[in-house]
Amino acid sequence: KKKNQKDFNMTSSSSFGVGARESSARAMEANGEIRFEIVLNDGKDISLERLATLKNIFAAQLPKMPREYIVRLVFDKRHVSLAILRDKSVLGGICYRPFYEEAFAEIAFCAITASEQVRGFGTRVMNHLKEQAKKDGIKYFLTYADNYAIGYFKKQGFSKSVKYLPRASWFGRIKDYDGGTLMECYIHPTIQFLNIQDTIAKQRAFILEQQEKRFVQQIFKLPSTKKSKKKKHKDLLSDESFTFLDAIPGLSELGYTDDELRKLARPNDPYGDKQREEINSAISLLDKLKKHDAAWPFLEPVDITQVSDYLDVISDPIDLATIEEHLADNKYRTFADVKSEINRMLENCRTYNGTGIYVKTADTLQRALDSESRKLEEALARFHAIYDAQHDLLS
Repeated sequence: KKKNQKDFNMTSSSSFGVGARESSARAMEANGEIRFEIVLNDGKDISLERLATLKNIFAAQLPKMPREYIVRLVFDKRHVSLAILRDKSVLGGICYRPFYEEAFAEIAFCAITASEQVRGFGTRVMNHLKEQAKKDGIKYFLTYADNYAIGYFKKQGFSKSVKYLPRASWFGRIKDYDGGTLMECYIHPTIQFLNIQDTIAKQRAFILEQQEKRFVQQIFKLPSTKKSKKKKHKDLLSDESFTFLDAIPGLSELGYTDDELRKLARPNDPYGDKQREEINSAISLLDKLKKHDAAWPFLEPVDITQVSDYLDVISDPIDLATIEEHLADNKYRTFADVKSEINRMLENCRTYNGTGIYVKTADTLQRALDSESRKLEEALARFHAIYDAQHDLLS
């Protein structure tokens, strides 16, 4: 059944904490401060109370969604809700409909109450839902998402197209929404989603350990050039002992042939490595700023449903999550491009707010930006100098 309008699960991706922020929710769960429970419309008073609270949270966080529609789905006995609980209070959750025979579930709503957002609850509840799905034989999630929600779902493992679940399994069964993007998530049966941070940390440590075993650092001396101080660097390659690059001590151990080494030294795009270093520096800058205490107002897009006149004042909004997505989509070419975007984000804040706590926070983050970017720009300058010297050596 086609619906014309939907908030597509979230008014913005800020309805959920993502990435490393899950560690906060995980710690709270371990300490017994919060818990996750399945809630069904089984007619029990406690279940009906929790469903009513969830309904209110969904309605508050998804204001464009008709309340009658939310009520109908939340209390529908074919739908299941996974709630986040603190004592007797419901903090948020996910409402979904499982299709057991087809081994997939459609996520209808997901939201966290406004006072508990950006604490990692969204990622944690999704990981709990994946574990519950494994128990129920569910292999796929489908959901419709708008532009604000796409970023969140991508970070939870969803893709922007249905590639794996056969169309015959879901077409005609799930609700269709105009203006939304249908997204799919495959739930891998062997991944322990509640411990995924530990798994990634162990994998990273293992890779680093293997790298250290394979590439033992050694110091090699090139032949002395004292005999001819005026001799150009590139003349080193004319030395008989270096007729082949793989004869240079250490290079042969890397497993490359002479031809491969020369291709690496003279890539088709001589600026490919330089641009890659620029982007890596930009990623480093973004990671450091996101962890800064003053970053909280800028982590996600401004919720225009709560700040209705924002687009009247700011014609080109930007935030750290959007910059991160643009980086992943290769929309920036240099470190300066990303720095300029962050500066524009801070200037947008000053333009809209004028004075107050948000502007003070922007100024604090500005100082952090200036300090971190100065260090990274100095490192980039050194890298470019070394790269150019090496390129001249082998040209």
